[in-house]
Amino acid sequence: MLRSNGYADLPEILGLAGMFAVLGPTFAAFILVGVESGRVGMGQLLRRVLETGFSKWWWLPTLLLMPLIGILTALVMSLLGVETPEWAAPTLITALLTSLTILFIGGGLEEFGWRGYALDRMQTGKNALLASLVLGFFWGLWHLPLFFMQGTTQHEAAIPIWEFILQIMVLSVLFTWLYNNTRGSLLVAILFHTIGNTTGALLPLYFASGLGRWINFGILLVTAVAIVLIWGHRTLNHDQPVPQPSLPENN
Repeated sequence: MLRSNGYADLPEILGLAGMFAVLGPTFAAFILVGVESGRVGMGQLLRRVLETGFSKWWWLPTLLLMPLIGILTALVMSLLGVETPEWAAPTLITALLTSLTILFIGGGLEEFGWRGYALDRMQTGKNALLASLVLGFFWGLWHLPLFFMQGTTQHEAAIPIWEFILQIMVLSVLFTWLYNNTRGSLLVAILFHTIGNTTGALLPLYFASGLGRWINFGILLVTAVAIVLIWGHRTLNHDQPVPQPSLPENN
């Protein structure tokens, strides 16, 4: 951030640190779990990415919900005559490479920290909806440096930080809904995060206009409200047990 804005003449190689900063929530999660329950707990957290013991129906919203919201946003923008940049549909190779990049350095692997560690503890014995909104606030705030770094979506589109955080808070409800209904599957959370960011990268929603972003926010909000009304605000999964923090059996 300092180098990007010309506040300090730092070596170019230090710019690589930004590629690993995205893993901050995950590093923090493994450090905290290590302190709490040692290597056994860290191994349990890592293995949770393999959790697939849930209804296969949940793969549909995991893989398709964010692309559908993105496409619907683009359609509404077109119907309302909102001006958008020139855009061409990406090739399959482009989409796959973008997804892989986002998976590793674009936010996907953050989920060990946000959902795998923080959400488990925030919603245990509490309100899942409130936990989602509070977590979403800090998740959004985590992106603050990007608003001062040239070349990032947040900086180039001049998105107000409060607007970005508000959107992330609503999006967090969708994450909790999927997470709580898939027995705390980190694979689902990682894929949903990766596909959501990929959708935003391939569809020019943020670079279109403030109105385009608000259309996207409105669709997200309607989706989140529907989820809360149908699945209930207490657990977002028809009051079934929510995922609990993983602890070694000998603790």
